[in-house]
Amino acid sequence: ELLRQYVKSLGLDVTNDQIKEDIFSQQPFQTNGHFDNARFTSLLSNMGFTPDQYAAALRKSLSTGQLVNGVSNTDFMLPYETQQLVSLLAQNRDIREAVINTDALAVKQTVTDDEINSYYQQHKDSFLAPEQFRVSYIKLDAASLQKTPTQQQVQAWYDSHKSDYTTPQRTRYSVIQVKTEADANAILAQLKQGADFATLAKTKSIDPISARKGGDMGWLEPETLPDELKNAGLTTKGQLSGVIKSSVGFLIARLDDIQPQQVKPLSDVYATVAQSAEQDAAVSDFYKLQQKVSDAASNNNASLAGAESAAGVKAVETPWFTRNSLPADLNFDQVKQVILGGTLLGSNGAPGNNSDIITVDGDRAFVLRISDHKPESTKPLAEVKDQITAAIKHDKALQQARNQANTLVAQLKQGKTTDFDAAGLKFGTTETLQRNSPNAVTETVYELPKPQAGKPSYGIGEDGQGN
Repeated sequence: ELLRQYVKSLGLDVTNDQIKEDIFSQQPFQTNGHFDNARFTSLLSNMGFTPDQYAAALRKSLSTGQLVNGVSNTDFMLPYETQQLVSLLAQNRDIREAVINTDALAVKQTVTDDEINSYYQQHKDSFLAPEQFRVSYIKLDAASLQKTPTQQQVQAWYDSHKSDYTTPQRTRYSVIQVKTEADANAILAQLKQGADFATLAKTKSIDPISARKGGDMGWLEPETLPDELKNAGLTTKGQLSGVIKSSVGFLIARLDDIQPQQVKPLSDVYATVAQSAEQDAAVSDFYKLQQKVSDAASNNNASLAGAESAAGVKAVETPWFTRNSLPADLNFDQVKQVILGGTLLGSNGAPGNNSDIITVDGDRAFVLRISDHKPESTKPLAEVKDQITAAIKHDKALQQARNQANTLVAQLKQGKTTDFDAAGLKFGTTETLQRNSPNAVTETVYELPKPQAGKPSYGIGEDGQGN
């Protein structure tokens, strides 16, 4: 209530158009992305609202929302705060670094067999060999089946597709459209007495489009010719119709011209027809070959030998690959789903069945079988021993470096440099860091206290390699 009163005192208001826009945009009131009034009224009725009650509640909610958004989306800074923020962002730190090299320490570490075995047992999930496949496949390609067609084949294709090269008969009419039959009869009488058709169309016709053109309707093909003109019985150029009753009034029509049907001769389109005939024949042969190979693969399901014979090509065997590294020739979603779906594996992951024909992009097809399979497994210790040894040495070196760094920093804070010098360490040249400097120690540097009385602050940071 306090919010409502405050909103009113501020003069915040919501217009009827804003309420309508909000209602129209609410997904529960939409069907197929558009506002559905029947759905709107039904949902309101179920909630016990009338449309007016809902609009009133929405007006209150939207008004309050204006206040909330106005407050939450508004901020400001005092001049002192702005200066303070700019000063902080513009700060620099002058630093010098001495590096304890973890890799150099790792070389000096020793590792026992017990440590290696313990690490292996604790990190087995890190040494998993992914599931692997080897696949034999036959690839069929429609493009490889294309052959130059004979003249008889081209002629046959042209004859069966002649409509593609035929321009149908077109006719051209002029019309005068009026409201009453009496008006139409009067105009027809004038035309028979020699009056100019175009002039009468411009002055008498109530169809604004054709009237501007003197009644001319342009060229019309059979499918666009109105039934009234089709049934007018006009067959010769210049012939006038009688009065024609139509859904838009009464018409008088004149046949202005006839353009007969035209058929492009085969000689004019031979190259295009030959290409189409070649592609159609290849597609037909492609589907026949698919069926033939599919039948052979099903009848001899223990190998691809039958499918090879039917296809006239030898199967190709891939090298080992994982679920994420399919060979490029097989890297299609349809093929991938079949290989990885589990239906081609026998019991215990052994090679199983031939696949059905797998069609890709309409012009390629595959039939395949999994020729060998390795399930996901933990790599043997012997295979990863060197990797484990290096990891243990690095972990030991990293811990040694951390311990050494902590000891040295504690001594440096006390002004002692004996152990620092004995370790062969040396601070480098001065480097200036800003708050956004891409340096591994930037965050550490900006957390250090400000040096007092010219004495440096010391801290420890690590880079991505653990130095």
